[in-house]
Amino acid sequence: MEIHSIGYHHSHGTDFLMERPDGIGQGWLFLLIKSRAMMRTSGETIRIKPNTVLIYSGDIPQYYGADGEEYVDDWFYFTVEQMDVQLLHELDIPIGVPLPLEDISELTAIIRTMTYEFYTRNLYSADLVELSLKTMFFKLSRLLHSKVRQLPESGQSRYEDMIRLREQIYCNVCKIGTVSEMARAMSMSQSAFQHTYKKIFGTNVMSDINRARIQQAEMLLSTTTLPLRQIAERSGYTSEFHLMRHFKTHTGMTPTEYRKKAR
Repeated sequence: MEIHSIGYHHSHGTDFLMERPDGIGQGWLFLLIKSRAMMRTSGETIRIKPNTVLIYSGDIPQYYGADGEEYVDDWFYFTVEQMDVQLLHELDIPIGVPLPLEDISELTAIIRTMTYEFYTRNLYSADLVELSLKTMFFKLSRLLHSKVRQLPESGQSRYEDMIRLREQIYCNVCKIGTVSEMARAMSMSQSAFQHTYKKIFGTNVMSDINRARIQQAEMLLSTTTLPLRQIAERSGYTSEFHLMRHFKTHTGMTPTEYRKKAR
């Protein structure tokens, strides 16, 4: 994929209309529409809600614009190779239809970064734009198909807090409290907290904590000479005996056996 022009948070008047009945040929267009808008597809005019993605391949007729208010979007024109088209297919990202999202903050932040890099053209700017572009499509696919889209409204409001909590679990598991403490920090009952966590991530919170502890222990065993007592402490275990029992259950090896194999 290669971007040829890009814009972040562009606004147009209430009379804005883009009409290209023959498409744009070789290029593709990505729109992240932030206002109410309208589009025409198969001869039918439909209304688009704010926070909607719309991707046009070069051969799709384009007809979209404002819908009674100022039109605002992020956008970029880009070209694709066959392997890029295959990637979008594998990510199950539909083309030529509106894709409404609950939250566009991740996507618009990436587009803002790409816009800066594209126009400043600093060292490695082209590489950063290319990497950011692919990252954005992966994130878009996750937003489209993640289980969070089936959450009730109360769950949606907890999504960002849960994301931050899960990052803490995997980045700093030795400082993670009990499930009841985490629920209290979220101002939720323990039952509601566990239900919401599993609804968002498809796994329960203790499974994530156990996985994070094992990953941390594996990393320390394979890259340091720390004694088991310190590895247990840094991995969130109450003792080295707890680490040994848990590690053997989940990996089939003792910590000592794992350390020998990893070296």
